[in-house]
Amino acid sequence: MTTTQASTGQRARTVLLTLAAGQFLMTLDSSVMNVAIATVAKDVGTTVTGIQTAITTTRWSWRC
Repeated sequence: MTTTQASTGQRARTVLLTLAAGQFLMTLDSSVMNVAIATVAKDVGTTVTGIQTAITTTRWSWRC
């Protein structure tokens, strides 16, 4: 294997690891918010629907 092929393979692994970590964090964030949504709504002084709308809007903006 040449040096160029090795560095390309390393870059590909780095990109894959970065994307996987980002996906994991997005999933973890959604899971935590789904568990805590009623408490957050009460603390902020809004409805569960308002919090769900904020979460959905944020998730859509991440995908653009």
